[in-house]
Parts: sequence; C-alpha cells; structure tokens
Amino acid sequence: MRMDTGVCVLVICLLLVGVSAKADPDCCATGSAWLSTDPGTEGYWKYCYEFSWTGLPHGVSHLDVFLLLDECACVCMPGYFAFADTVGSGPGGNGEPCTVYYYGFFECYGDPSIGVDTPLIKFEPYDDHCEPDTDGTAYLCFYSVAAPVPAGTYSDVIAIKFGQESDTGHLEGVLPSCDTDASATDNTSWGNVKALYR
Repeated sequence: MRMDTGVCVLVICLLLVGVSAKADPDCCATGSAWLSTDPGTEGYWKYCYEFSWTGLPHGVSHLDVFLLLDECACVCMPGYFAFADTVGSGPGGNGEPCTVYYYGFFECYGDPSIGVDTPLIKFEPYDDHCEPDTDGTAYLCFYSVAAPVPAGTYSDVIAIKFGQESDTGHLEGVLPSCDTDASATDNTSWGNVKALYR
C-alpha cells in the first residue's frame, strides 16, 4: 500500500514537532567575584552568578553551585560563607510577569535530592506568589572569606532541579578556593571568626 507524498510530509513534520517539543533542558551560568563593600560583609569576597535555563518541563525547584572544595579543611566551618536575606532575583511568571526572589545557604554534605555529596551553595526561590518559569534567568550572590580560583570554563559544576528531575551545566567564570589568606579579611579577623566555633 503506497502512502501519498503529502501524507508522508505531514507525518514527518509531526514527528519533528514532537522531537523539538521534547528537547533536552539546558542550563549554564557566568560568574565573577570582587571584594565586598556591602555593609556587614566588608572583607569578604562577593561572588555573583547569572544563571540561565531553557526547555524545562517544570518550573525551577532550586539551583546548585558545586564548589569543588572537597579537600579544603575549613570549608565546612561557620563563617566560610555568608548570605544576605535575599541573595538575588530573576523573572518569573504564573500567567503574568513577576519577580522571583531567592535565598541561599551552604550545604557541606551536598544535595541528596540530585544525588550529589560534595560541598555546594544552594539557591531556592521564596515560597510566594511568583515562581521561576521553564525558561528563565536569575542573578544570585553570596559571600566568602575565600579568594576566587582563576577564571575558566568549569563543566558540570551547576545544577538545576525541576520537579523530580535535574540537569547539570557549565560555568564560565570563577569559584571560591581554599585560599583564605588572599581574602581581604585579614588573618586576625578570620582567626577570630574561627575561634568563635572552637
């Protein structure tokens, strides 16, 4: 039985539409760091990341930055990282455009929800009327006593969780290091911070 040429073209088009509708999600980030002048965090490095994502089947649950600091003896000590009450924002929408605000925190033992057990920074949207969309961006910051590593391209060091799924992506820029001596926080004040928790 021969299929009409027009029917063949229609079937192929429908198949292509189905494939494109199920495109893999994509996420990436760019990051930079500078010495903070923000009140209360003078002497820390301020790290800021511009996240972007596309093609998610569900809205964003949270974003992670894997720190690659498993060998740092002090990374899990209180005071190594600090966060503002609101770490940043990005566009969102539930039928209408709105602004999503995020909070952040450090997880020494990783993120079990995506099967990662390395130290990381986690960013979650506040639970309010505005939610991240399936395509979106967010500009999010935190502070650290650690100086940045050299800028570069780091593969699979960010993750995005959406529904029960997650995906990883690359980072262009910097991450914190193990080097707290190069921080603007002098050794005396960093020693005082550590002494509080001994």
